[in-house]
Amino acid sequence: MHTQKKHKQIRAVLFDMDNTLLDFMAAKASACRAVAGKLGKDDGLDLLNRFLKNKAEHESHLIIADYMGSLGIYDGELFFEVCETYDLTKLEAIEAYDGIPELLTYLKTNRFALGVVTNARRVNAEMRLEKAGLRRFFDAVVTADDTEQIKPDPRHLEVAIGRLGVIPEETIFVGDSIEMDIKAAKRLGMKTAYAKYGDCSNDHKDEAPDYVLQRPEDLIKILDQARGEYHERRRYHTQQ
Repeated sequence: MHTQKKHKQIRAVLFDMDNTLLDFMAAKASACRAVAGKLGKDDGLDLLNRFLKNKAEHESHLIIADYMGSLGIYDGELFFEVCETYDLTKLEAIEAYDGIPELLTYLKTNRFALGVVTNARRVNAEMRLEKAGLRRFFDAVVTADDTEQIKPDPRHLEVAIGRLGVIPEETIFVGDSIEMDIKAAKRLGMKTAYAKYGDCSNDHKDEAPDYVLQRPEDLIKILDQARGEYHERRRYHTQQ
């Protein structure tokens, strides 16, 4: 007598947002250059590095205040002006990676449930997705406002699959950070795809993803192959 193993078809795809869907690093670099230019100082690289080093509060305006203080030019009114410059420039520079709109169109056409899971606050997530023209693709957007936690805590992901009506084994999570994204998804038993094309960090690579994406459209081949293998297993077990 054969014991039939349950195989789950991938029904949902969850995405990290910044540096997975959106080229956030390029937008941040543009914003830092704009701030430095307004202050008449360097090329913005020092400020960008300060943002990158502060992982806990990587979008806090206090980093700009510290930067101005290090230059000996902190002034309250000027601080508010350059913060506005930073935010407006960053949003204006937000763009989806090449291949992302085509990937999302493919996924919607093939009836995958789609969600975004991000450590950003909701107002920022919604503005960035709208600016990039991507908001319309997603059935759920889960942010730090939904759980008051950040990845790699998996609660973001639990909320997302609950809203999509799927289970972890039916879900693949795509993210650019091994530490923040891949580890969180693996804790719940999801399939994982590492968006290597967007990873600008020095994350410890001690967690192996199921798949590595050199470019966004690589996910199409992966999902097509997984769907074929699922139906082949179903046919095999039906014949037993």
